[in-house]
Amino acid sequence: MIENDLLNFSTNISEEEKQKYNSFISSNINHNTSSPISNEDLEDILLDEITSDNGGIVAMTGFYYQMMVSVLYLGEVFQGKWDGMFLDHHQDIVLFKNSERIVKFIQVKTKNKSYSPVDIKIVNSWIPKLFMTAYNIEKLSEFDLRFEIVSNCFYQDTKSFNISPFYPNSYNKSDEQFKNQVAEKFDLKHIDDKSTKDSLLNQAFKNFNMTHLLPEVLEDKIARSIPKILGFEHSQLSTEILNQVIAEFFSACYAPKDASIQLIKGEKLDNLKQYIKKKLTENLTKEYHSKSDEKILTQYFTKLESDYSKSKLNSEFITEFKKFVDQFWQDLKKILSVSNLTMVSIINRYLKYNEGIDTKLEESECETHYNDLLSLLLFLKISIEKDLMVEEKNRHILSIELDRLLFLILGNNDDMRDSCEVIQDFKELFPRLDSSEKLRIANSRDVSIIISGQFDNDNSDHHTELKKEELDFSLNPSINNSKLDEMNTNNITDVQLPINILYAHRDNLNAVNKTRKQYNNLKDMKRKIDEELKLDGTS
Repeated sequence: MIENDLLNFSTNISEEEKQKYNSFISSNINHNTSSPISNEDLEDILLDEITSDNGGIVAMTGFYYQMMVSVLYLGEVFQGKWDGMFLDHHQDIVLFKNSERIVKFIQVKTKNKSYSPVDIKIVNSWIPKLFMTAYNIEKLSEFDLRFEIVSNCFYQDTKSFNISPFYPNSYNKSDEQFKNQVAEKFDLKHIDDKSTKDSLLNQAFKNFNMTHLLPEVLEDKIARSIPKILGFEHSQLSTEILNQVIAEFFSACYAPKDASIQLIKGEKLDNLKQYIKKKLTENLTKEYHSKSDEKILTQYFTKLESDYSKSKLNSEFITEFKKFVDQFWQDLKKILSVSNLTMVSIINRYLKYNEGIDTKLEESECETHYNDLLSLLLFLKISIEKDLMVEEKNRHILSIELDRLLFLILGNNDDMRDSCEVIQDFKELFPRLDSSEKLRIANSRDVSIIISGQFDNDNSDHHTELKKEELDFSLNPSINNSKLDEMNTNNITDVQLPINILYAHRDNLNAVNKTRKQYNNLKDMKRKIDEELKLDGTS
């Protein structure tokens, strides 16, 4: 037996060996049974320890800054100041205007500080290399060559060199020593004559400037200038759009054999312009709808606050109700913020049974219908006490989910229209729904239709359900979706029909509000909601 072997081993060793053995066992037990640290603690350990290798992140930061500078000059290309631009070919950026015989070479440099004394590398390497790159291209001898160094760091004068004359709005200091140092490194492969080289160098310095752009300043200039150039006067370029353009630039700079890939011109330039304009338009639309949504919700909840702030109402009920309403408001904001839904698309589904058809109602009418709809949603949530969701993918019918319950809400705006006509319209609409929309309805366990708003309610008691055979669940042919193609009417066996038909006439909704003096708590209000909307069987 292993127990005996271990016991015999223990009795046959010396006391000193026993102590060493026990110490070893104890240290291993303590090591193995120590409490594991949390992910947050492990992250803190790695963050707090100074890294010994940050070269990669420094390089990526420099490349990102270079691409931001490229986007800034992309705006000038959009304006027509330049015919096009090369990325990382000859220099970091090369701009050209053939009709005016101008080529501009730009070098982008980054440093881990915003201000620094002038670096000897500027005069010994950066500027000579910048100038020589251009003048060594013999076929550009007839062109007006221009030069710029853009950096996140502002280089300051020293006793040895004055660099300030090359910055905009600088003091008029002597730059002779600076130029002489550059001249020593200025060596052209096809020109030996000193006077010719001196002439070219003097011309180069006349067309040379230094530009200091802090990253945050650069990003702000891009955000403001690009939209303005494209006709979006009061818009700003989002970080999302900027990063997408930079991603396109990076894709053009992977050391290709064909340098034309690095050329931003023609179709590539137009595609970038159209992409940015499209995104700016989408952002404007989103901003418009966001303000519109806020206005609609504020109007509704302000009225609700006024209606339920009367001194004659039960204080316990008011406390419960207002707390619930605050949560409901936040729920609606969340639904709108995390989806492509807007209050306009919701009301289009509600009244027109199609998100893409505008209701075209007067503002006062819209406010009334929003009041009907939002009150209905609030009452459903009070009654069923589950998280409320709007099914975004159902484009035709406003579909509201509360836990396992699905409500298809059919809004109306005609008090002479019989409820049976609304049901018939729904039955005729159903075959035209997308297959995916039918399946989402079919796969819901409990489905109810709610007819809401203004309609003739006289015959409502005669229409309380729809049978399965009354709806066409056959699926429309799909495009490249074999799973949908395999399904047919007989496959859909999970439809929990008949579908309940409920009624939320404006009078029913108003009745819940009119009797608010009688409520001692939220449960009393729930009972009234269930009575008016006949929700007892659904929850």
